[in-house]
This record gives sequence, C-alpha cells and structure tokens, in this order.
Amino acid sequence: MGIAQPSDPMYTDWTAVILLLLTAAPLAAVVATAAFFIWRGPRKPLP
Repeated sequence: MGIAQPSDPMYTDWTAVILLLLTAAPLAAVVATAAFFIWRGPRKPLP
C-alpha cells in the first residue's frame, strides 16, 4: 500500500480541509448572524 499520494482517489488533503474550515466557519457564522437579524426584522432599539 504505502503512503497515499494525491493521485489516489481516497486521499484527503487534511491541511486544505482544516484551512477551509478555519476560513469558512467564521464566515458562515457572520453570514448566519447577519441573516438572522435581517430576517427577524426591526425591533425596538436597546436603551
């Protein structure tokens, strides 16, 4: 068998996966938060 190479269809580049998650997770959180407040609509402002 040996070490998996990028040409192996079962090979996963975990470094790319981790970097993708580190960049996509905060971005998704910001988008979800903004979408939630926009969807919720205006409420009475805080004092």
